[in-house]
Amino acid sequence: MDYAKKIKKSKSSIRRDDFDIRPPGDMPVFSKGSDYRSGRRFYQRPVFFIALAALVFIFFSGRYVWREMRWRYIVIHHTASDYGSLEYYRKLHMQERGWPDVAYHFIVNNGSDDTTVGQVQESEIWQSRSHHYSTKNSFVNYFGIAVVLVGNFENHSVPAVQHEALLNLTVRLSREYGIPPERIIGHREIWATACPGHRLNMAEFREDVKTALNRP
Repeated sequence: MDYAKKIKKSKSSIRRDDFDIRPPGDMPVFSKGSDYRSGRRFYQRPVFFIALAALVFIFFSGRYVWREMRWRYIVIHHTASDYGSLEYYRKLHMQERGWPDVAYHFIVNNGSDDTTVGQVQESEIWQSRSHHYSTKNSFVNYFGIAVVLVGNFENHSVPAVQHEALLNLTVRLSREYGIPPERIIGHREIWATACPGHRLNMAEFREDVKTALNRP
């Protein structure tokens, strides 16, 4: 056997499996004819799910912030009528004003229309944390909580029980949403209107709220 044949025979006896040549890390090794794109998809999946989770988190956290942390004002109104309830004013506003719901977030009743004095009703626009329709100031409508007293306080004072219910509700909202007393306003303080009536002194009411907030 000549030298050339000996070299050829020694080369043919070397097997590929005798050498363990792999790339660093855990990257897959693709044999001839395999689809490397399947491996690339494998490594893209975690990135996709992380991005999806981040988008879901941003959506729900943003929704929570908009629903629960946007409130800057509490706006006090009166109905200018001594009769009514949540359902009464919902129908009135939808039929006569063309609004999708009642104008207010909360209604503090005076005992008319099958309600009790001081009864607080919560509207659907508050349950959904939607904006209200109680003023002509869009900023206040989106960032203010609208509370209305059933009654006409141009003609008479707020009944004591109804006033106490308003105070308790306002103090609770002030605490829960970090709204200071100076941002508790009467409708007439932001628009040319008599609402909520001159018999409801807003300066005194803010002092009552401040006193209640300072109680231990």
